[in-house]
Amino acid sequence: MNAPVAKPELSPLQRLHEQIKQLRIVTAGQDEIYALVKLMEQRYLQADEGLTQGIVHVHAANQSLHALMALLQDSQEDKHVNCQQMAALLEPIRQELQAGFEQISDVI
Repeated sequence: MNAPVAKPELSPLQRLHEQIKQLRIVTAGQDEIYALVKLMEQRYLQADEGLTQGIVHVHAANQSLHALMALLQDSQEDKHVNCQQMAALLEPIRQELQAGFEQISDVI
């Protein structure tokens, strides 16, 4: 006998999207309410896209930071990096974090 497969639990945003879709079904034929529900769904999709893009930026910055740290820690030689060089290496990471922060802040 096969064990039942557990469904992964939906995130709060996914649950909200499901509820909006249910509202669209229930309000079909009620033009004013249906239009409001469609607007809610558009706003949800915009928020979801903004959060997704923000998370992509933060993830890219995190990956870059890990790569930079690994490069610095695994160096075979005793290398000295001056402040300007370090700032240049960190600048793209700062930019990714800033972009992610701005995307997520726009949603919130």
